[in-house]
Amino acid sequence: MSNSLVSLPRLVLLELSELTLTGPRARFALAAALAVGMAIVLALMLRLQAVYWAGISAFVCIQASHPQSMRKGLHRIWGTVLGAALALVLFPPVAFNQAGTLVLLFCAGSMAILGSLVSSYSYAWLLGGITMLMVILGALNDPTQTLDLAFNRSCEIIIGTSVSLAIAKLLLPSTATIAPPAPGWASLTGERGYMVSHAMRTGLAVALVPIVWRMFELPDLSQMAISIGAVMAVPVLTGKADEDRRAVIERSVQRLLGCLIGGGLGLLILLTPLAATFWSWLLLLMIGAAIAAQIETGRHGVPVIGVQAAVGLIVTLAQGWGPAVNLTPALDRVAGMIGAIMLLLAVNFVFGAGYETDAGQKA
Repeated sequence: MSNSLVSLPRLVLLELSELTLTGPRARFALAAALAVGMAIVLALMLRLQAVYWAGISAFVCIQASHPQSMRKGLHRIWGTVLGAALALVLFPPVAFNQAGTLVLLFCAGSMAILGSLVSSYSYAWLLGGITMLMVILGALNDPTQTLDLAFNRSCEIIIGTSVSLAIAKLLLPSTATIAPPAPGWASLTGERGYMVSHAMRTGLAVALVPIVWRMFELPDLSQMAISIGAVMAVPVLTGKADEDRRAVIERSVQRLLGCLIGGGLGLLILLTPLAATFWSWLLLLMIGAAIAAQIETGRHGVPVIGVQAAVGLIVTLAQGWGPAVNLTPALDRVAGMIGAIMLLLAVNFVFGAGYETDAGQKA
């Protein structure tokens, strides 16, 4: 049963009251903190373009066990590389054609979600689509940057993921879990055809990002597309319109709340003298990641808030090749995430779900 949306802040406070320094939950948090810290340090040493992507990749690929982390990490790497390669091949021919670009964005967003719902390589599909969106939207104003963006995003994500896999091997248990079988692509022609509608609404929201961005001069297109994909990547769709709509709304609210918590904490840190010293800055970042990891794995059912709080904190604090000195990039990224969620909710509200409800009637 999904948690009531109004109770989410209370659930977060309950998770915070149950933080622990011992047991599997604490070990997982330690692994996440070390992975984030080491990934960011390595990215800084290599002078990568966007070091926060290394930190984010390290955090999200740490799972409860080493086999789970390995599976997610390899899927993230393969998805990223293939998505970047597809962007390099498919974007240049339509780079100066607005309609062609919007169609490409629609297809990338739709296929990312559709693959994540039916394929046994679900996370690779999701990351492949999201990487395509990152590269295309990042190069929208200057298509000559496509190769540079594809190369840098791939390097940052591969390095962060590799660090997380090394930490998982050292600190996390080796017990394997059996993943439930994926529905498969053939299922889309049968009773799971409603997944196509869900994926197409994602693609539509993504395709609208450049239009809304130009209309309202919103910042950070890439963060908007990523947020849309993350919210719509519901682990399980029921085929019941009302339940699936509630699931999307709850993920949206959890992501929004996590973004505000992580981004807000990051902005507060930037206002203190501790943010100006490298080691104190890094320590605070790692502590924040550890707390977010405990929220993610707590027993009160708000994992999306934990993950998004870590992402918000990382993108706020890791702005360049050292401690952040300017609040504007952090505010732009947080605003981009919030703007994406508002756009996605609007698309879902207008177009709704076109499949059967509990009562057997069209939604």
